[in-house]
Amino acid sequence: MNEEQLFKQISLVRQATLKFLESVTEEEADEQPEGFKNTIRWNLGHIYVVQNSLLAKFGGKPVETPPRYIELFAPGTKPSNWKGEIPSLDELKQELKEQPEKLKEVLAGQLDDEAAQAFLSLPTVGEILNFTVYHEGVHTGTMKALKEKVAE
Repeated sequence: MNEEQLFKQISLVRQATLKFLESVTEEEADEQPEGFKNTIRWNLGHIYVVQNSLLAKFGGKPVETPPRYIELFAPGTKPSNWKGEIPSLDELKQELKEQPEKLKEVLAGQLDDEAAQAFLSLPTVGEILNFTVYHEGVHTGTMKALKEKVAE
């Protein structure tokens, strides 16, 4: 797997996500229009959590996620069940901004390693990491649809 190319793609996709975030207000981030399961804020946190969690759980790599983020943004969670302090957009933006470099530091030279357990039949750490690019794109598309609906 071409490591440099994959990390470059992760950065490029993340820059697009962060660029989208510039147009979102705190209020818009929490609106949940009819027909949507979650909010923009949830999708942002979910991108962060899933990227880390897949590499930690399936990849078997030491990628840490704050427990509070897992409680709020893991698959199956939803804003209507949130209790306590919720990360601001600035906090989420900072975590998302730093994540690609942190992943590169932890995973460099290990993308061809066999995963601790296969995820969706993806047998290596790099293939799991590559999947997270697709996952982020799906959720960025959802956020754009949410933003359009909120702006109506």
